[in-house]
Amino acid sequence: MNPPATRLLAVNVRDSEEVRVALLVDGRIQDLRWAQPERASLVGNLYLGVVRQVEPGLDSAFVDFGTGRAGFLHVGNVHPGYSDPEASPIVVAGSPTPAAEAATGELAPVPAQPASAPRIGEYLRVDQKVLVQVVRDPVRGKGATLTTFVSLAGRLLVLMPSLGRIGVSRRIQDEKERRRLRTSVEACGPPEGLGLIARTAAAGRPKRDIQRDLDHVGHQWQALLEACADAEEPALLLAELSPAVRAVRDLMAGGADKIVVDSPAHVEQIQRFLEEYLPHHRPEVEAYGKQRPLFEALDIERDYQLLFRPRVPVGTGASIVIHETEALTAIDVNSGRIDKGSLEATAVEANKLAAVEIARQIRLRDLGGILVVDFIDMTQAAHRREVESLFRQELRADRARFKAGRLGSFGLMPLTRRRLGTGLPRATELPCTDCGGSGTVVQHRAGAMRALRRLRAAGTDRSWTLRAHPGVIQHLKDFHQEVLDSFPEPVELEQDPVLAPGELTLK
Repeated sequence: MNPPATRLLAVNVRDSEEVRVALLVDGRIQDLRWAQPERASLVGNLYLGVVRQVEPGLDSAFVDFGTGRAGFLHVGNVHPGYSDPEASPIVVAGSPTPAAEAATGELAPVPAQPASAPRIGEYLRVDQKVLVQVVRDPVRGKGATLTTFVSLAGRLLVLMPSLGRIGVSRRIQDEKERRRLRTSVEACGPPEGLGLIARTAAAGRPKRDIQRDLDHVGHQWQALLEACADAEEPALLLAELSPAVRAVRDLMAGGADKIVVDSPAHVEQIQRFLEEYLPHHRPEVEAYGKQRPLFEALDIERDYQLLFRPRVPVGTGASIVIHETEALTAIDVNSGRIDKGSLEATAVEANKLAAVEIARQIRLRDLGGILVVDFIDMTQAAHRREVESLFRQELRADRARFKAGRLGSFGLMPLTRRRLGTGLPRATELPCTDCGGSGTVVQHRAGAMRALRRLRAAGTDRSWTLRAHPGVIQHLKDFHQEVLDSFPEPVELEQDPVLAPGELTLK
């Protein structure tokens, strides 16, 4: 029998520029939370917002919630109570509704309503006040995704006022435990009319821990109601915990043997949190005071840096390559130096190693949308089923919602995943000023040729200012300066790295 895996939380908050909290299982990163103070996550924050624009074509509204960029609110995330023009956001937020009863997961937005449901114009009007919660951070030029179905997360429970009943996380599959949790929550005396969901972390917890968590989220709800009554829109009503404490709360779901923190101030903060949430099962909190960076001392910095690279080794020479596009994320498996004596045996070995690492990379990088994994072709259906089963098993460790397809005869396995945040590499990337995001510089010549054609078509009897990508401007100077000098009137060249190599403006 194998000994139980050691679980350690490494909290790196010494450097004010970046917060990193990693869950280590037997010394390897299995889950990760990351934040920058200047780009703190808004997920979970509650705001009193104002509808600024209603878009019938999108069946959505854009809501000003005080952060500078309007948030996106789809009709499927609008409480039916807002159809009453006189409805107060406070009353709506606490009203049970059949639409909300579909939400039986953890912090999950209500799914979009069918085509026959009322349209966005029947719910919301411009300048209307709404109580909204952020369910997804802004990413790649898109505003935050909002919902009016409020949820307040504790460690064991989620308070969902509009749910109106007691539910249990779908991840808890044992029926006996599900019944016990429902009975325990009911025995704690939840506020009448407010819904509660027992989270995965509640499994096996005694009633006293559930009661403590219920008291906490209940106090949060009362504070929210008071703040909403006094606020002038748009305004932040209730903020999530600090990034470090929130990460500890989320990553503690599976338990931890020890928490190592490299900041004395945060040691006290985390200890206070644990005393409130885990009075009887607190892990040891150790202060790390050495000069060497914490992730370096734990030998996980290299593992962390691999998250920013497209190619990731999986062992014995094999590797995976991760490539994100606008439409989907493609993940390719390479066998490398693996040699098991036959093509089939080699493919199976490489695919099994890759399946474990791919599931981990999806989780750590917070990849979302459509993902397609290109496993090495296997001729035998039994081998395909073996790899598919292993991959699905590894995916179950993910907190995010996903749907996985079947591994086909061509080695392709599609899946979709709901992103939890903005994704670690994505949040630290900037467009390449050399290629404009295209991944190639060949387009600089094509862009320069287009510029010359546009200039000649526009006429050379007046001066022009040409704005184009820096690579295109440089190509014009290097290879076509004589042509530009031959024009009767001067052409002023301006660099604009935001423009793609094939785009330009004349004025």
